[in-house]
Amino acid sequence: MTYNLSIITDNSTSVVGFVQGIDTVLMGGWLGTMFLISFFIILLTSFYYTTSDTSKSLSASSFIIFVLALLLRALSLINPLTLYVTLIISGLTIAFTWRK
Repeated sequence: MTYNLSIITDNSTSVVGFVQGIDTVLMGGWLGTMFLISFFIILLTSFYYTTSDTSKSLSASSFIIFVLALLLRALSLINPLTLYVTLIISGLTIAFTWRK
């Protein structure tokens, strides 16, 4: 399998354009979503390792993922639905953590 990377470099004039080209050409629009999922798993496991409390680690990692989703949406690497889903998940996990 070979990739034609000249499509990406011809249309991009900045680093953001280059990453958007990679997202469109190579990843089919899934680069931002895969980044969020993988970073969420890393954050969740590292917070759970340090606190040993599932609800606290889940709420902290979901809040950080929401902030990252805002940045990725500003760069047009995720669609609005992904941002809304992270907002709902973050809000629900924080609400359930405070409810305890």
